[in-house]
Amino acid sequence: MRVVIIGAGPAGVTVAENLRRLDPDVHVTLLSGEPYPPYSPPAMADHFSTGREETLFWKGQDVHRRWGVDYLEGSVVASVRPEHREILLEDGSDIPYDRLVIASGSRLFAPLEGCDLPGVYNFKSLSAARALVDRVRTGEARTALIVGAGFIGVEVALLLSDLGVEVTVLEALDRVMPEMLDPETAAIVLDELKRRNVRVRPDTRARSFQGGRTVEGLELESGELVQAHVYVAATGVKPNVEFLEDSGIDTHWGIRVDDHMRTSVRDVYAAGDVAETRDRMTGERYVHAIFPNAVAQGEVVAENLLGYDAAYPGSESMNSLKHLGIPVVAVGAADGEEELRWRHGKALRKVFLTDGRIVGFRLTGDIRAAGVYRSLMLRAADVTPFRSILVDPRFSVGDLVLAVA
Repeated sequence: MRVVIIGAGPAGVTVAENLRRLDPDVHVTLLSGEPYPPYSPPAMADHFSTGREETLFWKGQDVHRRWGVDYLEGSVVASVRPEHREILLEDGSDIPYDRLVIASGSRLFAPLEGCDLPGVYNFKSLSAARALVDRVRTGEARTALIVGAGFIGVEVALLLSDLGVEVTVLEALDRVMPEMLDPETAAIVLDELKRRNVRVRPDTRARSFQGGRTVEGLELESGELVQAHVYVAATGVKPNVEFLEDSGIDTHWGIRVDDHMRTSVRDVYAAGDVAETRDRMTGERYVHAIFPNAVAQGEVVAENLLGYDAAYPGSESMNSLKHLGIPVVAVGAADGEEELRWRHGKALRKVFLTDGRIVGFRLTGDIRAAGVYRSLMLRAADVTPFRSILVDPRFSVGDLVLAVA
């Protein structure tokens, strides 16, 4: 059987690894549009800050040789032709398949006119990130303007600030990371950003990037024109699905898949930042673009490619900030019928309950028991018996045993 995987990010690599583990004879071809070994996007900030490559190339730079996988780097897919069971590359060559996995990932974007102008950077790929950092290290870029104060926008801001860049972050809403953090937690993060010399402008809406052959400024809805040496669009992520036009594969924002990660076309699967999956808590379907989900989906795809009946339990909404200076963990909803709160200085612990069950939590400064909270949330466990001690930093699995004894 010939399996072709489009994309060598966490999802695609996980599919390849598990295929090889389960069936050493299956023929695997892994495609990457970039000229690098498979890498982990979440590790890019650490790589540029420290120079370490171990976490960036998380499976090793010789992974394709060790696994016996055909790795075609710098191969950009132009189209998919399910009726012929082949994909067409931009260089005109075609690759046949028996089973196809689309793990083409996503890119940062801002839904603004001019966002595709040269000089507007996308920090979601190693090629784009290196181009930006190279401009900083050569002294060409001393100021940066980031549109969007979500998790990625904040991570990029911290990295550029550490590299000596004067950074301004624009956020349309009233706080940083508005989709993931409640106002009180966001205020702690904002204080840390200020301490790290990152300027944040909340309640500031961008209208369009201005320029001709290259970006020359950003016009705000107020009419103000703001300028910098480099610009980063980071208001969201956009799945890479353009090459699927006329393929017959059902796409919305991303690729719609069922609970076995199958697309609408037979023998074609999707995983990672490109796949629209069901949220494990709410049941709603959307793109959950985070590393753990991509890996879990890749494992399910590999099993189903080989004939197993593996169901994906659903994606999770969770994230963590590792470079802020204080740890931040955000999982699930940012509110509920009831809020449990504990705070001491910069340490803030919040657990949100609905019907006596955890629907989300936010931990800042002190992230103990994060794994316990997540387990209780996924099991929809009734936490009423130990509600009074739930947000105490000393709360542990042992307290669960005592509470139900």
